[in-house]
Amino acid sequence: MDIEIKVEPIRFQLHGLFADVANHQYGEVGCRIMDQLWKIVKRDNMSTTGINHWVYLDNDRMFVGIELLDKMASANADLSEYDFQLKRYAEFLHVGPYQQLPQVWQSLKSQLTQQGERVTLPSLEVYGHASVDADTPPETTILISLRG
Repeated sequence: MDIEIKVEPIRFQLHGLFADVANHQYGEVGCRIMDQLWKIVKRDNMSTTGINHWVYLDNDRMFVGIELLDKMASANADLSEYDFQLKRYAEFLHVGPYQQLPQVWQSLKSQLTQQGERVTLPSLEVYGHASVDADTPPETTILISLRG
C-alpha cells in the first residue's frame, strides 16, 4: 500500500451530524446520519462542495459532514459545526468498493504500526463524487492522524 506521511497541517471546517456508534457499526451509522444530513442540505437548499467526510472520533463516536460554499449558511440549527486540524497524518487513496474500506483500514493501521507510527484520532474518509460511469470505481481518501 502506498501510504504518504504528511507533516503539513490540514484543516477542516465541516457542518454535519455527530452520532454514537454501538458495536463498531460505523458503516450503518455513517450511512444513516449521511442520509439525515443530505435531507437537511436539500431542504434548506444549501450550497456545498458535495464531498462527504466521515470523521472517526474517540469513545465510539463519529461525525459525518460536508463543506459549505456559503459560510453564511452555517447558522443552520440542525447541523453542528466541527472545525479540526490534522497536524501529522497518513494519506492513502483507496480506489474500489466502499465495502473494502474496513479491510483497507486494518491493513493501513497494521502497516503504519510496523513502520513505528502511532495512530490516533480523529481520522477520516473523504468521499469523492460518484462517477456516472459504472465502470469507474469510487475513490475514497483516507486520512489517519498520527502522533508527532
